[in-house]
Amino acid sequence: MFLAVISGNPRSVVEQYAKSHKFEWPIFVDEFRETEKAMGFTISLQNIYECFIVDPAGKVRRASGEDKAIAEEINKLLPQAKLTFDGIAVPEKLKALARDLELGQYDPALGDLVALAQKSPKDETLQAMVDRFKSIAEAGLERARSLEGEGRKYAAYVEYAKVASWFKKTEFEKTATAAAAALKKDKEVQDEIAARQMLDQAKALLASAKKADKETAPSILGSLQKKYPTTEAAREAAKLAK
Repeated sequence: MFLAVISGNPRSVVEQYAKSHKFEWPIFVDEFRETEKAMGFTISLQNIYECFIVDPAGKVRRASGEDKAIAEEINKLLPQAKLTFDGIAVPEKLKALARDLELGQYDPALGDLVALAQKSPKDETLQAMVDRFKSIAEAGLERARSLEGEGRKYAAYVEYAKVASWFKKTEFEKTATAAAAALKKDKEVQDEIAARQMLDQAKALLASAKKADKETAPSILGSLQKKYPTTEAAREAAKLAK
């Protein structure tokens, strides 16, 4: 799969450019450069010939720019790569959903898979696919409990909410929902949730093609920082404001 990552440019600009050049491959529009933060390097025309490989453990490796060296590195790592659905004959109609899950795009694909399995409890393939992800629910709950133990209440709340969203109508949802509801009573969590809503609103305005929307965003970012100064969202708002 060839995937383009556009960093720092508005969606409207990318769409127009892609249409004018008749690009047919998937394009990930990363307006706020989150990919760069995760990978630890700047994406620009200044480093267009650099090569990086994400290994089976998820670690980003800088690779040589030579075709032969790249091929050797990939061939060395391939035996370690394991697909989640190895051994399962995924039906054609589920291949797009399965691809998203293999790439770690769990939202909304995982919730969709669980819902399909619940509608067809006798479908052995669907049940087998869901079984491969039960460890993710268990790990998510364990991670949330650990974060809660460290005093990171909002981070724990987010983990519980993910599990509840992905595993609807299962025992995992019940456990996660109850834990998230208890945390939501805490003022620290309530402030972070409210601050996040303001931050999302500001981001949407910044991504708008309308000049008036973009001009409104800074005031929202400023209000967020003033009203919820100790939140993670406020720290992110400060960076965006710059």
